[in-house]
Amino acid sequence: MDGIVIIGSSAAGVSAAREIRSIDPKLKVTIISEESDYPYYRPFLTEFIGDSDVQSKSNFFLNSASWYAQNNIELVLNERITEIRHEEKRVVSSSGRSYGYDKLIIATGSSPFVPIKGALDFENVFTVRSFSDAKKVFGFSNSVKNAIIIGGGPLGLEAAYSLHKKGMSVSVVELSKRLLALQLDPEGSDFFHAIIKKAGVNILLGESVDEIIGNSIATGVKLSSGRTLDTEMIIFSIGVRSNLDLPMSSGIKVDRAVIVNEKMETSVPHVYACGDVSQFNGRCIALWMPAVKKGKIAGSNAAGKEMLYTDEIYPAVLNSFDTRLFSYGDVSCDEKNSDEKTYKSIEVEKNIFRKLFFKNEILKGFILINDNSPSQKLTLAVKEKKRYDDVVNVMIK
Repeated sequence: MDGIVIIGSSAAGVSAAREIRSIDPKLKVTIISEESDYPYYRPFLTEFIGDSDVQSKSNFFLNSASWYAQNNIELVLNERITEIRHEEKRVVSSSGRSYGYDKLIIATGSSPFVPIKGALDFENVFTVRSFSDAKKVFGFSNSVKNAIIIGGGPLGLEAAYSLHKKGMSVSVVELSKRLLALQLDPEGSDFFHAIIKKAGVNILLGESVDEIIGNSIATGVKLSSGRTLDTEMIIFSIGVRSNLDLPMSSGIKVDRAVIVNEKMETSVPHVYACGDVSQFNGRCIALWMPAVKKGKIAGSNAAGKEMLYTDEIYPAVLNSFDTRLFSYGDVSCDEKNSDEKTYKSIEVEKNIFRKLFFKNEILKGFILINDNSPSQKLTLAVKEKKRYDDVVNVMIK
């Protein structure tokens, strides 16, 4: 028996291995990673670029180095799989080494989207997707005084905060007309924007970068408005794209990601996909929590225990600029529509913002800034379709 081979060692891949081992203590499990580091908690990377001591946290690495041997899981680092031979049930690496399998799980994740051709050829232009990336950014940022973050989503803002705490002057270029347009309503965006502005980070909304100025070293950017900004380093943080080269080259059916069913099965028998590289019901969600869940589903089914995946709503969580943000569900509302209304409580002096969104008296979503205490109760209330009076009078007041 060749057992199960897992390609990829982030949230989904390690979750799959853990689930397989919980079902069958003897089944051979091999994780193959092109990274050189032991599997780590990727959301910590934006914090790491400002403070390398983050890696000493007990939960920075997903497991201790000894955990893999203790659980009889072979972890192969620095090995990039370049070919899947379905007929032979074998994968081949760039070094020429091959690995046989009975079941295969693809958990190759995603890569940062950088729309400007050749941008990463500049010595001082970076992305932060791997631990190796974060180490480079941390080292380079120690010798410069200002930076531009391209992208004002959660990860871009976290990166901006980390460099700001390091004493750097930071500007964030965001295409949207407001901050966190997917996670906040306009009022919440303005409230959070004011907090960041007060901290001293420059936010440029409704702008995009048309050109990077410089030769081998970027010295600035030209914006869509025609304005130019000088800089000593640039970080792109405008989203990710699934890593599809390997599955596409082997004939696995893909769309924006590898198409899977509720068991995480692909179009090829005995081959599963999970995490950022997978697409279920037309949705490809590049978040840590669903990656862990999909990995568990893939691992369970690969090990012979049926488990089905169901779509969920996942919260947006941000902890930056000494501010805690929790957003969940549908946070849009047109109060001109009689069927839609909100409840809000704002304490400007404490930077506290609470807003609940109702449609036909049913709670659909909420935003909490600097008061996450009711988040679990409100999340459950959305799922249980609680009514306005039950939520506002019982949970909030």
